[in-house]
Amino acid sequence: MVGVFGGSFDPPHMGHRALVEVAKERLKLDEVWVIPVGLAVHRSLTSGVAAAQRLQWVETAFSDLDYVKVLSWEVDQVEAVPTIETMRRVVSMLDTVPCWLMGMDVWRSFPSWIAYPEHLALCNVVVLDRSGESLVMHEAWKRVETLNGLPAGHVCYLEVSLPAVSATQIRQTMMAGQEISTGVDERIKNDIRAAYVGKVVMENV
Repeated sequence: MVGVFGGSFDPPHMGHRALVEVAKERLKLDEVWVIPVGLAVHRSLTSGVAAAQRLQWVETAFSDLDYVKVLSWEVDQVEAVPTIETMRRVVSMLDTVPCWLMGMDVWRSFPSWIAYPEHLALCNVVVLDRSGESLVMHEAWKRVETLNGLPAGHVCYLEVSLPAVSATQIRQTMMAGQEISTGVDERIKNDIRAAYVGKVVMENV
C-alpha cells in the first residue's frame, strides 16, 4: 500500500518526517510518496520561498528513508495544481488504492477541495492527529480501523505523538531573526535560515 503526503513544506520540519515514519509503521506501508505543492490553490504562500527551493529541502530531509519517494509533479507545473489532478495521476500508476495522509485540519476542509467528492472514488484517507479530537465524519466516507485491501472511500483515524513544531512557528521565528534549537533537520537548517531571515512576517494562515 502506498501512502501519499502532500503539503507546502514551507519549510519542511521534523513533524513532517515523524508523520511519515508513524504512518509507515502503523499502516505497514510499502512506500510513501511525498509531493510538495508548487503554487498553492487554496491560499497564498506568504514566505516567498521558491517551490524549487522547498522541493530541494524536502528531498534532503527524506533522503535517508528508502521507502520515501519525493515527487516534483506539482513543482514542475507553471500553474497551481489541484490535488484532484495529482490524485488521478497517482491512481493511474497504481494497482492498489492509495491512502492520503493528512492532519485533522486538512481533513476538516476536505469537502471544500476542487472536484470534491470525486476523491471518494480515488483514495482512502488516513487522518493523523495529535490532539485527541473525535474524528469529524464527512458524508459517504466510511470509518475503518485498517485500510489493507479496501476499495476507495474509507477513512482511518490514528491518534499519534508528533513533535510540537509547525512551519508557521519556524517561519515567524526565523523571519524575526531568532534562532530555533529544534524542529528542523540539521542538514538544511542553514539554508532555511538564509531563506527566511529578514523577510517581512505576513502570516495570515
